[in-house]
Parts: sequence; C-alpha cells; structure tokens
Amino acid sequence: MITIKKGNTEAIVLTLTEKQTLVNPNYLFVFKSRMPEQVVSFVLLNAADTSLYKYRYNQFSIVVNNYFSNSPQGEWRYYIYEQASATNKDETKTGGLLEEGIMRLNEAEAFGYVSYQPETEFITHG
Repeated sequence: MITIKKGNTEAIVLTLTEKQTLVNPNYLFVFKSRMPEQVVSFVLLNAADTSLYKYRYNQFSIVVNNYFSNSPQGEWRYYIYEQASATNKDETKTGGLLEEGIMRLNEAEAFGYVSYQPETEFITHG
C-alpha cells in the first residue's frame, strides 16, 4: 500500500522492472478514487526513476499537490502501465499493466499536536 499526504513531496517505491517488456519505458500512473468516483492520471518518464537498483525496485518522487490538491482523502486504486510515449494518458494505448494496488491519500495537517500537561499533586499520610 502506498500512503501519501497532501502538501508533501513523497517518495513512492514500486517493483515495475520485473514485469517490464519495453526497454526504458515511461510510466502511466492512473489513480481511481473509491468515493466519489474521480480519476487522476499522469506520466512519469523513465529518467524520473531515482532508484540505484532498478532491477530490484523503482523509486519516484512526486509533489502530491500537483496531482491531488482538489482530490478527496481516502483509499484509491492505482494502476501503473509501461509505454513508449511521454504524453499518453489513455490506459488502453500502453505496453501493458506493470502493477496495481491501493493508495491512501491523507489530508495535510492543519495544526500541530499539543500535549496537555496536567498539574500533579501528591498527598501522603503520616
């Protein structure tokens, strides 16, 4: 499961290379919210993969508000496709599905946590 928070730049770690058939593909990310129905799609280029060991895992950094600023918090399904195109957002025109799963989108924290420190009074007998 991927967890991201609005207002943050988040690192997403995936395993895309194991099912890849294209050499140096670009990646179409498609996110579909459960309620209300909303779709967010974007393409990340192969060069955006910052992993040092691409044959083991793939890592991308995304600015969450660039894609989800007006999106509802909650659970989303995600689908990641390989493709040669750097601009295509139609999932039917890709090289194939590489990974799917669940993403949790959380709201940005509007306040900081403040702890309450009550006064302590000790009463002893004797």
